[in-house]
Parts: sequence; structure tokens; C-alpha cells
Amino acid sequence: MAENDEIETARRALGRRLAQLRMAAGHTQHSLARLIQYGRSSVANTETGHQYPDRAFWSRCDAVLHTGGLLVGEYDRVAELRWRRRSSLKQEPNGTHLPAVVFQATAPVPDSDGGSALWEREEAIAARRLVLKSSTDDDARLAYLEHEVCQAITDNERLIPAVLMARMRPLRAYVDELMAGRQHPPQRARLYVAAAHLSGLLGALALDLGAFAVAHAYAAEAFDLADAAQRPDVQAWARATQSLVAFYAGEYHDALAFAQDGLRRAGNSPHRLRLTINGQARALARLGDRYGVDSAVDRAFTLVAEQPSDAQVSESLTFGPYCHARTAANAATAYLAIGHKTEVTDYLAVAIAAFDKAGLAGPQALSRLDLATAQLHAGEPEQAAALAMEALALTADQRYESVHQRARRFLATAQPFAHQPRLRQLAELLAERAQIGTTGRSVLPSPS
Repeated sequence: MAENDEIETARRALGRRLAQLRMAAGHTQHSLARLIQYGRSSVANTETGHQYPDRAFWSRCDAVLHTGGLLVGEYDRVAELRWRRRSSLKQEPNGTHLPAVVFQATAPVPDSDGGSALWEREEAIAARRLVLKSSTDDDARLAYLEHEVCQAITDNERLIPAVLMARMRPLRAYVDELMAGRQHPPQRARLYVAAAHLSGLLGALALDLGAFAVAHAYAAEAFDLADAAQRPDVQAWARATQSLVAFYAGEYHDALAFAQDGLRRAGNSPHRLRLTINGQARALARLGDRYGVDSAVDRAFTLVAEQPSDAQVSESLTFGPYCHARTAANAATAYLAIGHKTEVTDYLAVAIAAFDKAGLAGPQALSRLDLATAQLHAGEPEQAAALAMEALALTADQRYESVHQRARRFLATAQPFAHQPRLRQLAELLAERAQIGTTGRSVLPSPS
């Protein structure tokens, strides 16, 4: 077999090997392409031998498919075959074999273009140096991206969701531009982490705006990016966001599954608290598991007690642990869902005081709606209606799907008190704000 045929055969074998490993890992060409940030056609053409990408492509495939460098090793073997072939051609002009050369301790003979057969051109070395030096520009871009994402996490719940979404969309396009470039491995890992956080934030904002399909897509993308970065702590953070989206989509089994998978990945990271109380406890409550809720709430408050005391309210998508106020608010939501009233009012008193001080309209409204539900159970419909009206007033200029869902649940609980004027007013206000139909029908039925 001619040597060039041997190289072509080796290349095609490498493509077939990629296809086998991809299918064994359960990936389609499309899903693998998305994870390695190449086009699907590149994966397809490589597997069929019609395209032979560079070493970076094979390195990313190894990372995603967890092959231990098998593909890069094969690529390097083919590259060595090719180098040997080119070297032999240089020594065989016009097909005539040159006599063996005995190398002596003298200066090498220059080749025809003035270079040396023993070393590279200095221009090639200088070009590599320029690539290394360009890393300072990449650092500046990554620092900017990381700062913008962190600032947006802080601004979440403080700015109207639609406004923050509009601010973040161009940043997502900027991430795509950076991913199309070439960075050193540590910088590439930073880029994937920042992109994961950005997609998770966009997923939460889409959820606030009631766009469930988009929210699911962004949250799943956040996890895929974290997985590609091989960062278990970021994977855990992304799973918490996926659990949040699934919970408000009414997919409680998925919400629980994402939370539990996140806990397996979280290790000792601060994300354990959010996954436990915001993910596990609330999903278990919707599934009617009273014992599971008790256990999750106990673990959450144990984690709160272990962390340094901080009076500040943590961000809802925090990279650190949940604060005491958010833990208490989520515990109250879980216990209300299973009809367990003990300590709910105390939890909510702590949460409302903290959220009011921080001026966070969404959490203020959600906690008031939970307290209003507790008052309904206590037979105090007028006070409950007043609190619920206050909650809707706090979010009058904002769109929070979570607030709308909580208000609708409150009204469902208020059915026995449908004759109360304040409750009917609340139902009409919610119907108008949520744009339910065109008839302006009340959520509550007319009293008989």
C-alpha cells in the first residue's frame, strides 16, 4: 500500500472511531457538535472521511466523550505518518533515491528556500509567540464577560425581567463570537463557565416572563456548558436552575430529579443549600411527601447554621449559599403545599422583614402571598385579601410568572370565601394583568 493511501486509510479509520465512540456515549451528531462548539456537518463529514479537522477538534471530542485522549493520540499518529511521508519526498526528487547522509558536527546545509532542514523558520516561531501574547486580550474579554454576568446576577429581581433580558441578549451573541475563536485551555474553561452562568440567568429570566420552552432550553444549555467545562460546582448550579424551571412548569418529578442530581455533583459547594430547600423540599411538597419535606428542611437549616452569619439577602441565582431569609421563605412554601401550618408564620415573618429591607419586589410579593394563604387557613379572609392585593401592587410594573402562579393558587384556596368583595377584586385584577381571555372573567366563580 502506498504511504499516501496509508494516511488516507488512517484518517478514515479515525472518523469511524469517532462515530463509534459518539454512539456508545449516547450522542447524536447534533448533540456532540453542540457540546464541542462545531457545526453538525463538521462532525458528519469527519465521521465519513470527507473532512479532517485540526487537533483542537479531536481534543474537544476526547473531553466530551471521556476517552482519555484516545482520539488525539490517533490524530497525532496520523500527523506523524504524514510528516514522515513529506520528509521522505524531500529526500526523493524526481523519484531518485539519494544516498544516505552521514550527519556531522557541522552547520546543516540550507535547503532550496534558504531555510534549514533541522529547524523551523523564525517567522513560524514568531507567529506562535504572537498567539501566546494575544492571551492578554482574551483575559480582558473574559474579565469583562465575567463581570457583566456577575452584575446581572446581582441585578436580577432588582430590574424588570424584560429589561434585564434585553441587556443580556447581546452578551450571549458576544459569547458566541468568543467561542468561535481560539483560547488557551484555562481561558476556554473560563469562557464555558461564564457562558453557563449567562445561559442559566437567561433561563431564569425567560421563566419570569412565562416563556417555559425557552427557559427549559436555556437552562439545559447552561448544564451542557458546565458539563463541557468539567466543573461539578457549575453543573450543580445549573441543575438548581433546571429544577427551578421544571418546578414552575409543573414538572415536579423533573424538578426533584434535577435537584437530586445537582446534590450528587455539588460535593461541599455552597449550592447544596439552594438545591435542598429550593429544589428538593418544594418539589417533594408538590408530590405529597411530608417526611421528605421535613428531612430536606432540617438539612437546609443545618447548612444555614454551618455558614458564616450574614444579614444580607443572597441573590436568587447566587453562586454562594442561600441566606437564612430565602431558606425560611422556601421552607414556608413547601410546608404550605402539604398543609403543615406549624412555624410557617414565623418563617415568613423572617423572610418578609429581610426582603422588605432589601427592596426585592418579587420575593416580597411571593412571601406575602404565602402569608395570605396561611391566613386563609386560619379563617382570616379579609386580612388575607389585603396582603394578596399588596403583593400584586408590589409587582404592578413587572412580570413574574412565579407571582402569578402563587396568586392563582391563593385564589384557588380562597374558593370558600368567594363572596368576599376584596377577593373578587383581587381575582379581577389578576385576570386583567395575566390577560386571561378577552371577556375579563374572574378567576373565582360568581357566588350562588
